Amino acid sequence: MRHAQSRALHTYWQTLRLGSAAPQREDIAPQDISDLLGHVFILRRIDPAHHVFRLAGTQLCDLYQREFRDQNFLSLWRGHDAVHVQAILESSLSGASPASMVARASSMDMHQLPVEISVFPLRGPEGVVDRILGLFQPLDDTEPFRGRPVVRTTLREIRPPAVPGHLLPVSRRHTGDVQLHIANDH
Repeated sequence: MRHAQSRALHTYWQTLRLGSAAPQREDIAPQDISDLLGHVFILRRIDPAHHVFRLAGTQLCDLYQREFRDQNFLSLWRGHDAVHVQAILESSLSGASPASMVARASSMDMHQLPVEISVFPLRGPEGVVDRILGLFQPLDDTEPFRGRPVVRTTLREIRPPAVPGHLLPVSRRHTGDVQLHIANDH
């Protein structure tokens, strides 16, 4: 993770883990990460193709000039980028391991902003790892975006979770005697 705030959220997430696979969503205390809240988001996995915003910080909403609650995080991405982002989220959840990516946010008039997006898996109320604590951290000045919403987000780099298994989506199928599973499939 490049940005100091990304590393700070990673340290916070690690302290909440306390030896478990992933911390509980309810363990996240806003006052503990108050300096980051404008860039923080929380997603809930509905199914592999739907990772829905439960919360989105004001800085993120201001950049896109829209409210994100109940919208699919994957809708920010197009084509192969959406497939890769979905794979990162699914892999992070299935292995209960953080990941990050670098993207380029672009306005209609071609202003561009590099951003680092860090994702940290969380357990929901049922104890299942089905939530993501995320940070959408600009890596440059956001001033040129005042009054210019981000209209396109393009993936530039992937730092996958440090877990064994598949990064790219693999459909459930039989290969010999072994049945493959992805994400939170049971």
